[in-house]
Amino acid sequence: MPRPKKVIEKTVAAFRAATESYEKKHPHWRIEVLVSLMRRALMGLRHYVEDTRDSEITWEQPFVELRYPVEWDWERCHDDGEPCGGHIFGQITQKNSATKAKAIKTLTAIMANQFNAMALADFTNWAWFLKRKNHYLPCLLPEHGAALGAIKGKRERREYCEMIFEPLSFGAVSIDYERMDFRDGAKVPKKAARQLAKFSAQGIPDIRVSGDINGRKIAMSLVFQVHPMIADYDVRQAYHRLTVGLFTEPEIVGQEIITRTPAEWPKKDRNALWDAILGEIGKLTNLLIPKAEREDSVILSVNAQIKVPLSLWRAENRSTLIKQISDANSVSGELVGISVQSAEIEAGRPAGDACAVCGWTHDDGFTRVKADELEVIVLAGVLPDIVRLVHKAHEKGLNGLNTKDDELVRSCGGYRNPCKAFDDLKRRAEYKRLFDTRKRGFISLRGAIGRNRK
Repeated sequence: MPRPKKVIEKTVAAFRAATESYEKKHPHWRIEVLVSLMRRALMGLRHYVEDTRDSEITWEQPFVELRYPVEWDWERCHDDGEPCGGHIFGQITQKNSATKAKAIKTLTAIMANQFNAMALADFTNWAWFLKRKNHYLPCLLPEHGAALGAIKGKRERREYCEMIFEPLSFGAVSIDYERMDFRDGAKVPKKAARQLAKFSAQGIPDIRVSGDINGRKIAMSLVFQVHPMIADYDVRQAYHRLTVGLFTEPEIVGQEIITRTPAEWPKKDRNALWDAILGEIGKLTNLLIPKAEREDSVILSVNAQIKVPLSLWRAENRSTLIKQISDANSVSGELVGISVQSAEIEAGRPAGDACAVCGWTHDDGFTRVKADELEVIVLAGVLPDIVRLVHKAHEKGLNGLNTKDDELVRSCGGYRNPCKAFDDLKRRAEYKRLFDTRKRGFISLRGAIGRNRK
């Protein structure tokens, strides 16, 4: 009979393998979590509107704030004794992993907790509020705190905080109207207009239902927000606030603006409306995943030799040339790999000596990197730019970069961060070989000799 410690170790190993396998099969698991949360929140709203007596949440005001609970480590503290908390996804014990059936049930529950909690934290930049005696203390990741400390202007500091703590929103925007003067017939204040413009520029799709149900016309849109986590130490409850609601578009009848709600509809017609809205949420997964990644594809291997002027192949021009070749080859599809080298250079080995900064052998464009004794890592698309920017940080004597660094995020293009870019392009293994990410939210080259320089 296996010893208790061995059973737990085996279960932990199985959990890690199952998690890695799930992430590989579901590269967009955060979107899947988001859609699931929306459906559950909408079903909660439906319950309050339709099935709860004496509810203040009605078709005239169909909005509700729900709380998604999070397991939290209430005993974890800083060196000075101040609480710092931390997520708890579950516990693996001898009892709940004694048999295969129990272990599967335990791991399934822990995985669900982990993916849901991590997605919610990612949606809200891992920012949270520590609540004690009705006071709220904003808590940031170390890199966000360092970035905030480097901002000198009061207005700029406030805008940075607003950006970090801004909820993930669909169909709604949070407007800071403090000290704004709203008057009937007056223009929208400039500050509010800027915030509205910023929201519109995010390009988040609306979830709308319009048409008629048994001759009854309706046009509605979903309002959904995920707010940063609150850890209430007075009652020991941690949760994310989820705001969900339905906005009914008003009609212009003559000189009046009228809002018609389904309040007086027959029950079966209201049920049909709820089903239609839930159906639209089901389509959201495909709307949020880039079209090129949703379609079936085939990888074509194209061999060619290109004759270019010798001046373009010099070290100072080589990265520009490689980028031009990459862009030209990406016109018809996603470029998943590229190797550009002189015909005289031995295939499979980047030219040049080991780099004095990272200790690796790589070309100027970071399209070919020999980071260890394994095969050469060949990169394409946005991936070389990500490596280049982190390498550039090491050249400056830094230990790496914040994954939210503006230039680094821009280099990721449509991908949210460097890790997501590598994951979505099916290069997770190369990401682990290239980068050290033990410090949350921080990305560093594994081989960087200059990483510890002052």
